[in-house]
Amino acid sequence: MPRLYINRRLAMEHRDNPSLDASCKNAVFSQVYEGLKPSDKFEKTLDYRWPARYDQWWECKFIAEGIIDQGGGFRDSLADMSEELCPSSAECPMPLPFFSRTSNQGSLEARDYYVPNPSCKEFHKYEWIGQLMGAALRGKDFLVLALPGLVWKQLTGEAVSWSKDFPAVDSVLVNLLEAIENMDQETYEFRFGDELVYTSLLSDGQMVELIPGGSNVAVCYEDRSEFVRLVQKARLEESRQQIAAMQAGLLKVVPQAVLDLLTWQEVEKKVCGDPEISVEALKRLSECL
Repeated sequence: MPRLYINRRLAMEHRDNPSLDASCKNAVFSQVYEGLKPSDKFEKTLDYRWPARYDQWWECKFIAEGIIDQGGGFRDSLADMSEELCPSSAECPMPLPFFSRTSNQGSLEARDYYVPNPSCKEFHKYEWIGQLMGAALRGKDFLVLALPGLVWKQLTGEAVSWSKDFPAVDSVLVNLLEAIENMDQETYEFRFGDELVYTSLLSDGQMVELIPGGSNVAVCYEDRSEFVRLVQKARLEESRQQIAAMQAGLLKVVPQAVLDLLTWQEVEKKVCGDPEISVEALKRLSECL
């Protein structure tokens, strides 16, 4: 199996202050990605189709840690990459540019989700993330990514819905657009006047125009339904290219025919594991002292 040399001290320093290195070369994610590249023309590219009987996909040598990898080091590398891609704490900075925190971070509902960053164009790495997800689906180890159903549905080829799927990404925007569409003209003009224009904020904070020159065009009351439609379209498709790259990587490892047999919830559980631990599972894994 491939043997990787990982410096987690440098990775931790990068995680503490990602702004010092925009290339993110010291992140565990980047070190593993570079380490798995074919080193010469005789070495084959990994296909990530390890059978379930394999205990690990690569061997980790953690520099200056003195750890002999019998599976634990490999699982640590997966956990480190998961934490870098989708940090479990909303307080820490983002070590990698591939995902953005959703707007729901401050709410009680679905506040820990991430979506692919619309501004990130490193599609080859998104494809690699998809391959890792496929390897996790086929094997016994997990790549824990906190993605909403909106993303999982697109990865598996299911249709997405604004009303059902987008509230997990930006519930405030969903409620605002619904209010705009049902608002009477007097309330609309009092609240917005000429300030509402044909623009929308994406998950990564960038402002996009919904029509040519939209930042200079006010939304009339009669055109509010068209404005709502354009915002919904822009937001639902904001990460379309990134998700397509992840899906391409996933399909390199798991055939579409297999995905067609699974719901998106089942795919998420096979890739990320079960987030809920039952009492029965705790009893099975516990020993009396």
